[in-house]
Amino acid sequence: MTTATPRRKKTPRDASEFEREQLRFFLMRDDITATLAEINPSIAWLPWLAEMNLLQPSSQVAPWIEKNFVEPDGIRDVAANIRYFDADTAELLEFRLNRQLDALSPLLIKCWRLIIRHTRSVRRGILASEWFVIAPRVKRGEQSPEVLDGLSEALKPKLKIGKRIAWGEERRDPPQAPTDLMSIDYEIEDGLSEEEVLSVWPRDVPPEMEDRLLRTLTTALCAALADAIDAGVESNEGYGVSDTDVPSVAAHRQNAYRTGFQPIVRVMAEIWTRLAIKDAGLALQIVELWRQSSFRLMRRLVLFAAANPVAPASTVAGILMALPQGELFLTNSAVEVYRLLHQRWRDLTPEQRQAIEERITDGPPTDWFREEAETERIIDRCRFDLLGDLQRAKLDLTEKSKALFKQIAERWPKWQLPPAEQSGFHIWHEDASGIVGDPDKLKGITDDELVAAAEKAAAEADLLEGDAWQALCQSDPPRALRGLEAQANKRLWSASAWDRFLWAAQKIEGPESTAKIARLLLDAPDEPFAKMASSASWWLNEKARTLDDGLLWPLWDRIADSVPRNVEEAEDA
Repeated sequence: MTTATPRRKKTPRDASEFEREQLRFFLMRDDITATLAEINPSIAWLPWLAEMNLLQPSSQVAPWIEKNFVEPDGIRDVAANIRYFDADTAELLEFRLNRQLDALSPLLIKCWRLIIRHTRSVRRGILASEWFVIAPRVKRGEQSPEVLDGLSEALKPKLKIGKRIAWGEERRDPPQAPTDLMSIDYEIEDGLSEEEVLSVWPRDVPPEMEDRLLRTLTTALCAALADAIDAGVESNEGYGVSDTDVPSVAAHRQNAYRTGFQPIVRVMAEIWTRLAIKDAGLALQIVELWRQSSFRLMRRLVLFAAANPVAPASTVAGILMALPQGELFLTNSAVEVYRLLHQRWRDLTPEQRQAIEERITDGPPTDWFREEAETERIIDRCRFDLLGDLQRAKLDLTEKSKALFKQIAERWPKWQLPPAEQSGFHIWHEDASGIVGDPDKLKGITDDELVAAAEKAAAEADLLEGDAWQALCQSDPPRALRGLEAQANKRLWSASAWDRFLWAAQKIEGPESTAKIARLLLDAPDEPFAKMASSASWWLNEKARTLDDGLLWPLWDRIADSVPRNVEEAEDA
């Protein structure tokens, strides 16, 4: 099995104009497929080859990529240029990969398998959208298995591979997981939302049909979760991609602008609520189906449903007692826990409440935290927030629980409960401008080291500590700008840091600072700029009246040029 990593190849950014022309000369002389495989340049040259019209059919690159199966940089570069590959490439790559399995590590095999899956699933053409095909039939009231399957397929999150965006300078530590080499996400087609689906699904369908739809959607969601866990981006213990996508299973403004797993979960939650009104018995059968699942996101749906009065108090108590201890406090499961306790606490018997309180006073399990974490402080914080929130809601607690809360408050006299509306949320967006975090973590850091320190703080943050960089952008945006400018002066660009800054940068009102931000954005290299074009567009819309035309229109044009286009679009209308 090969484990050594070859020396990093020269990329177009590193090459001189002479070296570019030399490569072009060699590729134009002979069969480009054979020449690429023989010379084997970095795959980072792929966009340049396409721009020079040297590369047309995607099948030409398969032998070249095969030469890079053993290189982590090959995976990085293919992921960064995934738009150039299609299903035909996938078939060729899979055939070639199967011939080299004995020579590759399990990690590399997994990465290439994920890349092949992504490219195989890419469909082009005007009928590529499942929702576009199925929506008219749903609206007409068709309820065949084919329609239900089509609806669930449209909502099912699907694997999406892309370039890994790293804070600051790219690290070259040996990769341990596929996410060290590429970004892995799960998405549905652009523009499909829960509102659009729910608006066409008839409200007057019989309960048996909604039962069938929920069972079909449950199967699709479980399949997507299993796939995300296998890809390493979802977890049944600790945070995963579902936490990012689904702040709240119930309708909530924190769900705004979320995609991925959010639309299917919200559709399931709302359809279940409609079913509970029509037929409580069928609705409770769906809850039991969800309870049988081992997936954490399914347990969040169970917690959501248990808040409905159709769920007996004994069922509510059983759900809370069976929930893994950590999920009472940590991950976004806590959002559903807080909501359920608020809505059903008074329905529980004193004995049921006492049993649940004992779980709360135990706090989260220590094995959910890193060895170097301030475990006792975090456990205290979890218990403080949940017990304090229940007291604030004037829900009856035992004297033991009240005494524990008082002891914790005395140990940590500076602690205060978060606002009631933020109960259970560990990350909280204020409109589109902020996330809870502690900017003091970056106190005393020089401007030159600020972004790197923010990266380190993010990597070491515990589950409840929020985002220090976002908090700094909120509380001291001029300092955050100085850090980004210092990074840019070293030709380093963190798209993630810029993205968070731009959403907070409306707090910078001075014309000099606004102009500086615009100049820095115009100076950013194409790749990171493409990643932050959306946030730059929002920022520009907010600041358009304060920018000079000499900065406004060039930045406007650059944002417009960054809109992704299908590489197979025709040149002519």
